[in-house]
Amino acid sequence: MSDQNGRTGSRRVLVVGAGPVGLSLAIELGWRGVPVTVIDQGDGGVPFPAGEAIFSRTMEHLRRWGCAQQARTESAPPTDYPHRIVFATAVTGHILAEFDYGVTNRSPGEYGLLTPEGPAFLSKFSFLPLLERTARDLPGVEIRFGTRLETFEQDSDGVSAVVRDLESGAAETLAGAYLVACDGGRSGVRRALGVAFDGMFAQGQNFAVHFRSPQLLELLRERLGGPAAQIQTLSSERRPYITVVDGVDEWRLSVYLEEEPEPADAVAWVHEAVGAPIDVEILAAQPWSGHCVVARRYRSGRVFLAGDSAHLLWPKGGFGANTGIGDAVDLGWKLAATLQGWGGPALLDSYELERRPIAVRNVTEASSNWKADSGLVADAVLCSAGAEGERARSDMGDLIRRSRGKEFRSIGVQLGYRYSGSPICMPDGSPEPPCEPDDYVPSTWPGCRAPHVWLPDGTSVLDHFGRGFVLVVSGSADPSALVEAAYHSSVPLTVLRLTDSAAARAYERPLVLVRPDGHVGWRGEQAPADPDAVLDRLRGAEGSRHATGPRMMPQASGRLDTHQV
Repeated sequence: MSDQNGRTGSRRVLVVGAGPVGLSLAIELGWRGVPVTVIDQGDGGVPFPAGEAIFSRTMEHLRRWGCAQQARTESAPPTDYPHRIVFATAVTGHILAEFDYGVTNRSPGEYGLLTPEGPAFLSKFSFLPLLERTARDLPGVEIRFGTRLETFEQDSDGVSAVVRDLESGAAETLAGAYLVACDGGRSGVRRALGVAFDGMFAQGQNFAVHFRSPQLLELLRERLGGPAAQIQTLSSERRPYITVVDGVDEWRLSVYLEEEPEPADAVAWVHEAVGAPIDVEILAAQPWSGHCVVARRYRSGRVFLAGDSAHLLWPKGGFGANTGIGDAVDLGWKLAATLQGWGGPALLDSYELERRPIAVRNVTEASSNWKADSGLVADAVLCSAGAEGERARSDMGDLIRRSRGKEFRSIGVQLGYRYSGSPICMPDGSPEPPCEPDDYVPSTWPGCRAPHVWLPDGTSVLDHFGRGFVLVVSGSADPSALVEAAYHSSVPLTVLRLTDSAAARAYERPLVLVRPDGHVGWRGEQAPADPDAVLDRLRGAEGSRHATGPRMMPQASGRLDTHQV
């Protein structure tokens, strides 16, 4: 199969969809030196604000890509906007409970011992343009808006895609080694592949409104004790809640809805949530549904699914885009390794085996958060004066704190996910560490994200991961056997020697082999008896010793690049 210029053997990856997942995949591939073309039938604009919660793990990826600080300083809402989640009868009513996480967009915040990058609260209006600029700055990345995928076909050599320029109407054929569908929940690529979703669709119907109200921020200061990132109200069975968009005068409101709305309803819902008839300008409005579904498979030959094309979930916890960006990072390094010749034939198969269980966990957790929220029933007595009202508000506050807190403190979901049972991780027989949505226990258990530790030079140990494998060494452990094996298998590997005792304790074993995505692949007290077998497993080449490509990254002294920190 030839590319658009008639050349065969294209290394280019075709990505369909330029949302947060498609752009993140473009960045990941471009950062690794893989050419990529992204097509999207839209114009690059952001039609509706959504997806504000950006997880710590996602911010760690942005840190590696070089744009985390820019995301925070150019963010909307601004860096000093507080991340308070307030439950109230209405903005002008009674506070029932609140969860205060300080100023989220200043890093690393309360998570400083766990990550170099705390979570962020970023409007899609600022986040998507940042990802686009970052992608375009990388050589080999092409983004084409106003371009629609018409058809595609694949064979053993690659993928051929017919695309159409929507302005001119002209069609052309693009060729690539692989195609990745990041084209959303209604993915045309997924439908063409005949891949079905498993799970439950439309668990609930909802309506969202993007509106402008210059008065609202001052009302929050006057009635709720200060600005808030989200105000969830129990004013009626619709349970309207308001989320900040720009930290000044733009907001988003969502309601649970059973009936078709009338044109005037949006303003009435805002007034209901606020508890006062403030001035409101409706900027956009749209219905949406909460789902709990995951694609049955993530791969068909040379075509992959990522993001919403592979999983749809409730926006309860902010898991959607973050799960999809995790897909992009996992698939990105594996595509790069395969195209660069050192990834084995089973490496790309591990994408579905690693990422699908994470999607199942996350859509289930998001649905659990929705069910917990549905258990909060609006009651007129909550607004009553006197002892009965105070007692009802106290009881409701207790229920909110018991049942709703884990949605907003999801550090276990953000950092604690691991690739249990992965075919490209080497288990060591030790028990799996705890895995709770609202708690995170750092661990080098194979499959876990390698722990963050601040090093004496001021960097995070995570800053040393990404380009290839990194062998983290402490004490008197000898890395030479794995280094030699990597050299002879053409696998990029560097050695990071820890001199700080606290860092060495955090890594639990004298030798820890970290994958390009920052997850632990193997660990041991000493070099493995068969280092070739370990590396073959981690690069998806188990049982195919001769499946190597051209040698990559020749190291210092002929073989080895060592950093001591």
